[in-house]
Amino acid sequence: MSSDRALLHALAELKANPEQSAAVLETGHCAVLAGPGSGKTKTLTTAMARVLVQDVVDPRGVACITYNNECAIELETRLARLGVTPGGRAFIGTVHGLALSQVIGPYARCVPVGLPPNFRVATRSEARAAVEAAYRNAINGAEDPHRRWEFASAKRRRDVDRTRPEWRGRNPELTVFIEAYEAELRRQGLLDFDDMPLLAYRMIKENLWIRDAIRARFPVLFVDEYQDLGHALHELVLLLCFEGGIRLFAVGDADQSIYAFNGANPELLESLTHRLDVRTIRLRFNYRSGAKIIRASLGALGEERDYRGVDGAPEGDLSFWPVLYGHDSQAQAVADSIVPKLIEQGFELGQIGVLYRAAWLGDKVATALKNADIPFARTDGNALVKRSSRLARFIEECARWVTGGWRDVDPPYARLLSTASTLVFGRHISEREEQELSATLMAFLNASIGSNETTHAWLQRFSRDLILPWRGVTRNSEQEWNICAEMITNTEPARNLDFPLAHFAGRIEGTGRVSLSTLHSAKGREFDAVIMYGVNASDIPSERDKRTPASLREARRLFYVGVTRPKKHLSLIYQEHHHSPWVVELYQRSQRD
Repeated sequence: MSSDRALLHALAELKANPEQSAAVLETGHCAVLAGPGSGKTKTLTTAMARVLVQDVVDPRGVACITYNNECAIELETRLARLGVTPGGRAFIGTVHGLALSQVIGPYARCVPVGLPPNFRVATRSEARAAVEAAYRNAINGAEDPHRRWEFASAKRRRDVDRTRPEWRGRNPELTVFIEAYEAELRRQGLLDFDDMPLLAYRMIKENLWIRDAIRARFPVLFVDEYQDLGHALHELVLLLCFEGGIRLFAVGDADQSIYAFNGANPELLESLTHRLDVRTIRLRFNYRSGAKIIRASLGALGEERDYRGVDGAPEGDLSFWPVLYGHDSQAQAVADSIVPKLIEQGFELGQIGVLYRAAWLGDKVATALKNADIPFARTDGNALVKRSSRLARFIEECARWVTGGWRDVDPPYARLLSTASTLVFGRHISEREEQELSATLMAFLNASIGSNETTHAWLQRFSRDLILPWRGVTRNSEQEWNICAEMITNTEPARNLDFPLAHFAGRIEGTGRVSLSTLHSAKGREFDAVIMYGVNASDIPSERDKRTPASLREARRLFYVGVTRPKKHLSLIYQEHHHSPWVVELYQRSQRD
């Protein structure tokens, strides 16, 4: 199907939903409030494709900011089906990626920001050393400098505009600490990830010509998951869109704001809806979950919302599993009772997700499933693959290509080459560099077809044949090459961790394996059946959650995120007579007609 036909088909599909259709056709500033399962990504990608075809004249394009690289990959995949290839007229990436590739990289040599031409991103150890040096120089106290830096870092992310009085007037000792830390980084020609949007903001604010240059290239800015992106993004939006003339299309849901520890603030999205120059559109239909699960989710949230299921969709079902004892017994019940019961009901392993608060709880479930010989894949902090890493996902897709994808063009080689080009050279690559990169990549891939290597052996060769030469020529300042080494360690045969490459390749879709995920990592995903594990009074909410009204509210939103992941079935497991108080509200709400 051609790109024009694909777009027309997508627009026709959205006509059945007046809110989605209105959002896609909007030509002014627009904030789309999209509840769980409401077709957010479809609305966003269709709007991007329509704008590129109908509103923005080539060679101008659009930029789309996402929460992490995993979200960017999902958007790129969806847009490819509509004939939109990223890297040309469409930038898709994180706010850090936008700041680095579209502002700092091109213009840092033109304005005084204290960075040398060969600047790079600080490693974790370099950043920690800079914190310690700054603490000695600026404060020279007796406390742990990294503990103090937690407060300084929060201020740094919050007070983006340093011309405002609160920069020096509120906690001035933290201001001194932050400035000493940044001076130490600059002395070494470094910047860190928080630096990127902050530096970009100051460069644009102090040099209007940079803002004009960005508007000339990207007259429309799309933002996905606005509620998760924090103060730096919000200040950039105010500067670029409401002062600089770029059109804004923002999508988000304040009810799913669960990243306060990274500076997220749901009030920033809500503030957009109060502006007279922004049209607010609410997506009310939930295409994911059955009506019973939708009702239960509102009990989990503790607030009323005008969400509704689709006529004719199954009701969905809930089950409650009280267990006599704590986490170990509950994990055993997941493996011995709940998963087998779901299989008996016709659910496939690859469409079952087990969700929990923290990765250490995932260890308990993983052990129980392994002992029961139930295959699983983890997407938490103890996973083989970091879902937010573009390199890790690229390695997975290469594995998928060599284990059969080359035959059915899934993934297409062009996408592999485009991703490799971005990883190695950033957004700018010459024809000769692309030809050399393609030759190296294709030689490796062809040598892998039919090799019968295990995952560990294949990863070792990937590191030797691709990572090693690419590290020597890279112009990409973002450091993540060590991801491959971590994957090699995590598949060590001596520790009985190795497995067939075909299994690793299938991990992209989760085929045939139960997915284990923290509630945070599950955001944006969906499963036919979800098991929420450890829904105990002491865990959801925890004592830490109860310290402030804001933290308690975020914990409730996190619970809501978990409850809204399933399409057909939700199981909650907890210690008998010690369940979360929110379970009762969820049950009561689910029973309403």
